[in-house]
Amino acid sequence: MNRLFSINYSLYAGILLSAILIFLAIFGPILAPHTLTETLKLRYENGTIFAPPLGPFKSNEFLLGTDQSGYDLLSMILYGIRYTIIISFTVTLFKMTAGTLIGLYVGTWKKTPQWLEAFENAWSYVPLFLIMFFFLRPITFNVMLDPNVLVFYFIIIASIVSTPSIVSSVRKKSREISTATFIEAAWTLGANRHRLVWKHIFPQLKESLLVMFILEIVQVIALMGQLALMKIFIGGTIYRPDNQIYLSITKEISGLVGAARESIYSNSIYILYVPLILLLIITISFSLLANGLKNRFQSNYQRTPWIKTGFEPSLRPKRKVYKKKRSFYLTGESLAFVVLILTFVGFGTYVYITKDNDIGVKNYSRAAYYLNLKMGHEGKFTTNAKITVTNESDNKWEDLVFYFIPNAFTKGHSIKSVKGFSVVDIKEIKVNGEKADFSLNHDTLRILLNKKMESREQAKVEIIYQFTVPEEGSRFSKVKDHYYLAQWYPMLATFQNGKWNKEDYQDGFETFHTDFSNYVVHYEIPKEYSFISTADKDPGLNEHKGQVKVKKVRDFFIAVVKDFKMYTTAVNGVEVRLFTKEDHDKAPKDTLKLAKKALDFYQKNIGEYPLSQLDVILDNGQNMEYPGIITVDPYHANSQFFKIALVHEIAHQYFYGVVSNDQYHEAWLDEGFTEFATNMYFYLAEHQGPYQAQAFSMYRMRKIEELGLGSQISNVPLSEHPNAGYIYGQPALKLFELINHKHDVRREDLNTSIVNYLAAYYNRFKYKEVNTPEFIRFTMDYYQVPEEYFNDWLSIRE
Repeated sequence: MNRLFSINYSLYAGILLSAILIFLAIFGPILAPHTLTETLKLRYENGTIFAPPLGPFKSNEFLLGTDQSGYDLLSMILYGIRYTIIISFTVTLFKMTAGTLIGLYVGTWKKTPQWLEAFENAWSYVPLFLIMFFFLRPITFNVMLDPNVLVFYFIIIASIVSTPSIVSSVRKKSREISTATFIEAAWTLGANRHRLVWKHIFPQLKESLLVMFILEIVQVIALMGQLALMKIFIGGTIYRPDNQIYLSITKEISGLVGAARESIYSNSIYILYVPLILLLIITISFSLLANGLKNRFQSNYQRTPWIKTGFEPSLRPKRKVYKKKRSFYLTGESLAFVVLILTFVGFGTYVYITKDNDIGVKNYSRAAYYLNLKMGHEGKFTTNAKITVTNESDNKWEDLVFYFIPNAFTKGHSIKSVKGFSVVDIKEIKVNGEKADFSLNHDTLRILLNKKMESREQAKVEIIYQFTVPEEGSRFSKVKDHYYLAQWYPMLATFQNGKWNKEDYQDGFETFHTDFSNYVVHYEIPKEYSFISTADKDPGLNEHKGQVKVKKVRDFFIAVVKDFKMYTTAVNGVEVRLFTKEDHDKAPKDTLKLAKKALDFYQKNIGEYPLSQLDVILDNGQNMEYPGIITVDPYHANSQFFKIALVHEIAHQYFYGVVSNDQYHEAWLDEGFTEFATNMYFYLAEHQGPYQAQAFSMYRMRKIEELGLGSQISNVPLSEHPNAGYIYGQPALKLFELINHKHDVRREDLNTSIVNYLAAYYNRFKYKEVNTPEFIRFTMDYYQVPEEYFNDWLSIRE
């Protein structure tokens, strides 16, 4: 026999194609290039107009084209294929399990009741499609039921109506086997019915049942396709009577085919062909697998060619060899199967591990900091900053750009809110041990490289400098005998879109934009002072010399203070420390209680707090957030504003501390989200009404109205904002308005939807940088709103 003709091609092709389909069913949504709410907008690029419907292979962004509304066909397929595979498999599992159990036992009856045979004969003439049609039609079109509930209904109904045919087939096979001599012998020897079924009949049928199982999957897919032709899509049908459009909610493949049926008469016939071809591939894959298994089983029956079975195999039977020594080496089919499994697991693991790589805005500059800080008695600080910089871009760098904010406060500065000035003296800068030239203008430190820095290359930068802190500065400030060192070290700027993303320092807002980094800080301070910092765990207040560490934070803040009292508490494994004097009317214990309650609320409703310690410092100055530490002014006369500020800065530990953004170009993403989270704390945790909880945000917008500033989008650079209300108040109110109007889409009440949205957003962009397009894509998908929904307060730009 020719060896090539004896290969079971059907089996191998079926296994390979089925494995690919199962892989796509598991990982399809992760692989999808777009969400189900993103659409292609009309645009003009390089002399070509891109508009929906866009044909296949005309754009790398929409590889298989789009439908008439601009939705990506490839993404819809990758989202929908899991429904096709999982539903067909589940229905088959249910009906095969029930049908096999009943059929096996009924087949052992001595005589089959005539009514049962009559029912089987009658049922075999009933089109299951009609039964399903009348069951599903009333609950499919534009109903408020959850799609998963509709899928469950289909699975149950399809399983029930399909079971009788399985019972009939299994009963007849079981009946035939039960008349065999070995069954009669077992009866004679005293075997009961259960033993006969599971020890004698079932082993004879298991191969046939496996083939039947796979063929029944094909039958279920065919049934789903028939229903789709009548616009009954699994999971629900959206019907738009104004333009006679039917849409599948789940994007199940049969539903995509049915929804695109009318396109056969248009120039965009590919909208039908793309899902139809995939549906045919799914059907063929399982059919090949069933046929291959059938060939294998029937071929193996011929191991003893002298016993005729009435079947002449085209494949070479696999004869069992007795007393053969087992080999530790896999060969042939065993090796191929192991390779297939390893490939499946390997690709699956890779897809899962890298699933978040395309989330967020990419930064291609990385830094790790080793900072040595020494403070003299006269308030002069000496620093040796050793920074490991990595070029993760494809560009060759000629320079390195750092924020050096202490230099923005030197003598002659124009920042009106800062009373004093700082003195900065850079002693030496080295790159990879060699002295480097540099320029220092305002807060921009530019280091010229002696040799271009290649892609994926690292550079060791050492900067030795001295500085003093300005009286009543802006964050970087000396308040009486206390020193607050905010952005006191050279901070590597982000490298995005092929250039350094560095803007000049402006008073009033955070204008620096840095990525997450690891820090090791060695400090030495006078004995009368205490050291408080961003570090994950600070040493005792009497430790005047030591080393602290922290990982994955955006900047490193240090407070060098004395004569402060410390109050502590703990919440969910996090130590909360409060530092204050007692020359104000804000009771420390009440403040600590509020801080604890706020952090507990955010931990339980948004996500895990990233560090093991949270420090709260009450002193004159700005209300500010830093990773692991916040400063709040207790001397403000308005006690409610003090509470709002405290909760607000704690919320920043999530929206700024963990979810990153460009604070110069898109400040609303941390300030607006933080104000929204603050409002929601008072609304949900303090049980204030929605107007009272959002009163401060509403006050901001009333001031804008009184000033006659008119409407203004929130995502513009700080230099273009006429009022802070557009950054803080407007986004907070708009987010509440969105959730208030759209929470029914998620089938949640308002309160649940608020915390679920914040938690989903936080976990989606955890340790990522988000911009306005990323926010819009996420929210569009979450609440099923169109892009135009945000037009009145955001500008959509890439």
